[in-house]
Amino acid sequence: MKDGANRSPGAGAGAAAKPAGAKGRPPAARRREGFAPIEPVPGRDWWRGAVIYEVYLRSFRDASGDGIGDLRGVLEKIDHLVALGVDAVWLSPFFKSPQKDFGYDVSDFRIVDPIAGSMEDFLALRDAVQGEGMRLLLDFVPAHTSDQHPWFEESRANPDGPKGDWYVWADKAEDGGPPNNWLSSFGGSAWSWDPRRGQYYFHPFLECQPALNLHEEAVLDHLVAEMRWWLEHGVDGFRLDAVQCLGHDPALRDNPARASHEAPVLVGGGPGNPFRDQIHMFDRDAEGTRDALERFRALADEFDAVLIGELADVHTNDVAEDFTRKGERLHAVYDFDLINSEPEVETVTALLERRAERLPTGWRMNVFTNHDSRRSVSNLTGFVPDELRPQAARMLLFLQLGLRGGAAIYQGEELGLPHPELTWEQLQDPWAKAFWPDFEGRDGARTLFPWTGEPPHGGFTEAGSAWIHLPEAHLPLNAADQARHPDSVLSFARAFIRWRREHEILRLGEERMVRHDPAPLIKWRRLWRGQEWLLAVNFSDDRAFLPMEENWSALPAPGCVQETTDHGLAMPPLSFAILSTGEPTPGREKGGAQGRSGGARSPARREPGVS
Repeated sequence: MKDGANRSPGAGAGAAAKPAGAKGRPPAARRREGFAPIEPVPGRDWWRGAVIYEVYLRSFRDASGDGIGDLRGVLEKIDHLVALGVDAVWLSPFFKSPQKDFGYDVSDFRIVDPIAGSMEDFLALRDAVQGEGMRLLLDFVPAHTSDQHPWFEESRANPDGPKGDWYVWADKAEDGGPPNNWLSSFGGSAWSWDPRRGQYYFHPFLECQPALNLHEEAVLDHLVAEMRWWLEHGVDGFRLDAVQCLGHDPALRDNPARASHEAPVLVGGGPGNPFRDQIHMFDRDAEGTRDALERFRALADEFDAVLIGELADVHTNDVAEDFTRKGERLHAVYDFDLINSEPEVETVTALLERRAERLPTGWRMNVFTNHDSRRSVSNLTGFVPDELRPQAARMLLFLQLGLRGGAAIYQGEELGLPHPELTWEQLQDPWAKAFWPDFEGRDGARTLFPWTGEPPHGGFTEAGSAWIHLPEAHLPLNAADQARHPDSVLSFARAFIRWRREHEILRLGEERMVRHDPAPLIKWRRLWRGQEWLLAVNFSDDRAFLPMEENWSALPAPGCVQETTDHGLAMPPLSFAILSTGEPTPGREKGGAQGRSGGARSPARREPGVS
């Protein structure tokens, strides 16, 4: 197939195609059994409090029969997304790529890689997603490209040419080594020698992913043009990969060593990753980062598009507010702090409290796992026995959806999939291979989505083999079976996400953590336009008790504890609840909660269960 075959009609001339499924298109008229089409949240701030579903394309559904997931496969399974009631779909990269990092090494931003399908497949999926009332976000990689991108090939071949400074090149040190001590978060030096140019080039991740030099205005211009091209083809925004890597110190100064008393950055790669031993002052969140974000935001505002940034390798609580400065930079960020934290009540509560304090005006997407990390039910609630794992999965979904901000739910979390243990022979991830056995890598979260219980591929593909395996333990948790059972994790996810859509207090309200004798309960308040709710989860496999004052009542939200005693709520292991004063809730669905009597709450009144 020629590259041009996967470009949109008119793309070669720079024409802006008018997407049939562009913003404002009403939801499809057809009604599926058991649930209604999604009514999109109106306005340009739809992303505040939105639930976004991340599709890792390679593992979602293979429609072409080659054993690798593709765009047409997502289209085939769009009913699953609509049934969940999510606001938007985020697609992992499907641009032309050598696939050394499975799409995050882009060699052409405007070509659909044949592995993922064609431009026609993308346009059909765009129309379907937006036609069902959801938004469509693309995963865009602005900080680096593949070493097979024509930009890099030209920069390497012609140092004095127009693209000679498009990447971060540096002469060797006096001893022949790299120009400084910067480390790749994937292991070893962040510099690789290129004999053709006779210089080192910088790569924060894999050697095949050279960093773009965003200090060059021409580089920013071209990145903005690539993003514009997709916005003109009707996408609603981008998840921006690794935004902490957009800048670098032009003087290439050494990073200082981390002192023993200083807390390391929470990163992957296992406890022995040398990346933890530096303070990444000059190669992460460095000069040029904010200039790039402001250029991207100016473009997004032209289209009322949204930018959500992945923020890692730094102390994210310290910088998230600056990255989401209102109207200037990102709309929202997400980080790995909860993913990488110790799964203890006090640790999680303290982390959530710091987030609330240090992000007073910015916005965050709550992420408990994604394609780069362990699945949450194993990572955050690995202490529970197998028979309680479904309830643990429901509790984590409630926690994720009940916190301030939006939520990005990774495929398979709605099924409560546990994280599999992989052997060396099953690994595909180059990061895992570099750090094995200290670090298991990212493959465990990328195994095939189980649509049915039929082995060996669970309905993912009709091919005899797939690019990665499906764990046997995931087959009984398949989507088809869970959809038939009202008590399944999937049925809870569908019900609670849709219930949450009707309550602005959960989508938009303020958040205040409750720190009084929390264990084993994690408690927080949500406040919105005079309404106040208290949310609580029992983050343990023991029973707990939540005291409740006379004027508070338990809301009959999906999956929540509702039976009260004269003094409060008995909280079974891994259970959760929402308490309210019984005041009218803006946006409450018809026939909503009717609690015990209670008028407007006095500001001086104590919270239930807090002395």
